[in-house]
Amino acid sequence: MNISEFERLKPKETFRKINAAIKKYDKITNETSIMDDEDAIKIEMAYDFSKELKGIKKSFTKGD
Repeated sequence: MNISEFERLKPKETFRKINAAIKKYDKITNETSIMDDEDAIKIEMAYDFSKELKGIKKSFTKGD
């Protein structure tokens, strides 16, 4: 598949959902105060999810 064909067929709704999920997990990471171990786990998991989603987004935009 050449790049122009990918751009024409790229699923825009999927891209929006990936971005929304990244924003959601970044918000949790940045705005949650650590009060106990449960909060620390929540922040760590949100950070990991965001990092993985950013990798998926990168592959998606490259057309992999």
